[in-house]
Amino acid sequence: MNEQNEVKGGIPANYGGRLSSVLDVTTKDGNNQRYQANGGVGTIFSRLTLEGPLVKNKASFLISGRRSYIDVLAKPFLSNGLEDSRFYFYDLTAKVNYATQKDKFFLSTYIGDDLFYAANAFGVKWGNSTATARWNHVYNKKWFSNVTYYYSRYRYNLEFTNGGGDLSFNWTSYIYNNSLKADFKYYQNSKNEWGFGGSSTYYTDRKSTRLNSS
Repeated sequence: MNEQNEVKGGIPANYGGRLSSVLDVTTKDGNNQRYQANGGVGTIFSRLTLEGPLVKNKASFLISGRRSYIDVLAKPFLSNGLEDSRFYFYDLTAKVNYATQKDKFFLSTYIGDDLFYAANAFGVKWGNSTATARWNHVYNKKWFSNVTYYYSRYRYNLEFTNGGGDLSFNWTSYIYNNSLKADFKYYQNSKNEWGFGGSSTYYTDRKSTRLNSS
């Protein structure tokens, strides 16, 4: 479903000065000719992808999701108050695209969470949510631009509960990212091309701590 390009060293400037490594993931466009569905059922998780045209030859959609079910399989073997334990991951990806002769528009989102919760003991949950709007424009045979706005939210949650349930601690942290990026390319000839652009990112965060006792 995705194309991946990993950069471990000598990171190009168009990735915004990352220090360590970059994993560039590009979600494929949905099929704009016919409807399709594919998926799989495994021993740990299952997946399903739906795609098809919104306007034939111009617009399409793609929706894909996965979920593990280790918690469901393990539940019959849990006892002593652990029956309500949950441990799983899931993710959901959706994309819509529309194309004209010189323009392409994309809207996409990703939601994913990992959860490990032992009933009446402790729990940890973390995940990401993102939304992206992108516009590609061809000015002529030599000039091309790509403008992208994206939002992301990272969440981390940690909680502890004593066995009697009369004392609990909950800590949650969020990191928000709003970014605008513009890239331009100039194709001088078949052997030379020029690329330049800029980006701006605004980070915010929020933390909360709660201690309950009875």
